[in-house]
Parts: sequence; C-alpha cells; structure tokens
Amino acid sequence: MRNKSRAITPPENCTGCGLCANVCTHDAIRMAWNRDGFLVPEVNTNTCINCGACVIACPAQPKHLEKLRHSNTDVQPIMSAGGWNHAQETLARSSSGGIFTALAEYIFKLGGCVFGVVWDNKDTAVYTKAENMEDLDAMRGSKYVQAIPGFAYRQVKDELKKGRQVLFCGTSCQVYALKRYLKKEYENLLLVDILCHGVPSRHLLQSYIRAYEKQQKNEITVLQFRDKAGDWQKYRIKKFFKNGTSISHCNWEDMFMRLFIGDYVLNTACYSCPHAKLPRVGDISLGDFWGNLQKRHSDWPIAQGIASILGNTEKGCTILQKLQNNKTISLNEVPFNELYEGQPYTYYRDGSVAVPPARKLLLNQLKTKPLGLMYDQLFNQVRFGPFRFKRQGMLHLILKKVKSLVLLFTCRKTQ
Repeated sequence: MRNKSRAITPPENCTGCGLCANVCTHDAIRMAWNRDGFLVPEVNTNTCINCGACVIACPAQPKHLEKLRHSNTDVQPIMSAGGWNHAQETLARSSSGGIFTALAEYIFKLGGCVFGVVWDNKDTAVYTKAENMEDLDAMRGSKYVQAIPGFAYRQVKDELKKGRQVLFCGTSCQVYALKRYLKKEYENLLLVDILCHGVPSRHLLQSYIRAYEKQQKNEITVLQFRDKAGDWQKYRIKKFFKNGTSISHCNWEDMFMRLFIGDYVLNTACYSCPHAKLPRVGDISLGDFWGNLQKRHSDWPIAQGIASILGNTEKGCTILQKLQNNKTISLNEVPFNELYEGQPYTYYRDGSVAVPPARKLLLNQLKTKPLGLMYDQLFNQVRFGPFRFKRQGMLHLILKKVKSLVLLFTCRKTQ
C-alpha cells in the first residue's frame, strides 16, 4: 500500500511552479491550494507508479537549491535600460512601459504564439496561450496572485516542435521550471521573466475582495491592480462592481498592496528566492523602473510608465534592438546600478528578507477574520499597556501630547 502522506518536496521550498505535474507521464499530480493559500503538488496515489520523475525534476529539492544559491553572482546583464512603447494606447493600458506587448506583437508577426497569465475569475489567475493581439489583451496588466501553470510547459514544447516562434512570460521560478522541462535550448523560444516581488497568499486576495464587497454591498467583477490614473508612479488599485460603480485607492493606502509589498504573507520560498539574482533566467527581464527618475531622466515620459529592461542573452538583446530600430519602443541604456537602487530586493535576495513575525498569525486569520480588522491591528492601532487606540484617534493624540510634555519636563529637569 502506498504512503498517501508523502510529499514531493519540503513545503517550505516549493514555489508551486507545477513542473512536477508536467513531467508526470501518468498525470498523477495536480496543483492544489494548501491551507495557507499557496499552490502545492497533490499526488493521486492510485495513479502514481513511484517512478520518481517528479522528484528528479523538482527545482526545489534541497541539493538543487544549494547549487543555485552558490552559483556565480558576480556578473552584469549584457544590457540594462529604461524603456517604453511608442504606441500611446498600448502604453496607457500597460502596467508600466508596454514592452511585453511590443515583444508579443513581434512574435505574432513571425507566426508565433505567446504564453502568459490571464484572470480565470476575480481571484484566480491561470496560464493560457495567445495567438493574436486580441487574445493578448487579457494578459496585460499586473496580477498579484500565484498563477496556476496547468500544463503550459507541455504546450510550449508542442509549439516549439512544430517550429513556431514562442514567447513565454512568467515569474523567474516558472521560467526556470520551463527550462528544466525542455532540457535543451530552443532558438525559436523567447523567455521573459518578470521582476517579481514574490507571490502573496491567495487568501489575502480573497479576504480583500470579501471586505470591499461587504462594504459596497455589491459584487466585484474586475480588479485592476495598476491603474495609472494619469501618473504611473502614483498608481491606484481599482475595484469595478457589478452595478457599474468603481472605487480606487493609492497603492500606499491600499490594504492589499501594503500587506503584499510589506512581505507579510508571501510564499515561504519567496523570502530567499534563488532566482532573484544575476544572471537572470530569462532572455529578457521586465519590471518597473523605480528610483529617482525626475532627477536623472526628467526628459522621459515618467507619468506614463517606464519599464526596467535587462537583456540577459544575445537573443534577447537582438530582439530588443530590432524593436528600437523599427521605432516600436524607446530603449535607453543606463548602468545596472540605477535599476538595482530602485528595487534592490527584487534583483537580489540573499536571505536577508526576514519572515515577519506576524506572518503565521495573518495566514491563520485571513480565512476567518475581516481583513480590515487585521489591517487596523497592524497599521492603524497602537498599544498603551493592555489597551489599543486608533493611530489617528483623539485618545492617541492626547497620549502623544502627554508623552511629549513628559519628555520636555524630564529634559528641563536634567539640565
């Protein structure tokens, strides 16, 4: 009798990349949501033949992780740049610079296809294939949730074997998983890895949706995580409701974004991601060009969105250069350090990103407690002995005033 409790990889290492499910010749593995809201492999022990292919392929096995973390990081990308799409409509509808759309259009013109992430419903993102610009529309825009890979790696291989040009875009762990699945280089494959902050628990997104549906007494139909609203650097999170209304919040005031960017409920593997380093796994890496743009590049269309671009291979650099030469994009080379300064932990995580003490408690409570209550406890309340006060409430302001008077009196007394 097979052991029904066996695991493919230690849970703390699993990225949910789905490679194990793709390599299983008996389809005995599916990716399922665990109790903390992250994708993990689930084995059908009635179908599994104990061949071990999943374990051999798994990028999260300790021996393989050790090699990844000790590989040479003293390298620079071939090219580092800031860029944007020249088509104003494309730029306006993109999260930052619209470079992904330009790359996809290039592949389509060669008769190829694009693999990327779309919303399956308001709280679930999945991988799918686009054959034209109309299909691509759903792939644009940020989706801050772990995407279900399905059997995308198998589909990519099928298209490559037909001789088609293929663009695959995903997080670095997914791009790396695809490379391990393919086991060899394909000249007709363009890999784009997204400069990833990490993946938050799906429970955070579900709790966030519940909170606003209860507040508005209406159902959310669409979430737009990166509404530029006229200024890309002050992007907003916009919620669209079934009754035709919408509300939005600045990213630094939004409950979801503050918990996500604050690293409160990321997947355990994300805190020491072995792929957040150089060299990157994709031919091209794309993200946001954060940093002091007004001081360094005031002539760029900053309010419309600027992409950070790394050309990691000759293939990637050649395609980017073609897009610039035909005036599809602007490509402005800068020292890599400019990109790094704006997002240091995105480009290099050496294990120094600490797991917040509140993470475990938050993950346990997200399924049952209102998100607003947990958010207030973290950000909008202060303790005074056994009591809690709202940070901007009258009692808190009085206590701050008393504290300042006590300090003033103490200073005068010691003089």
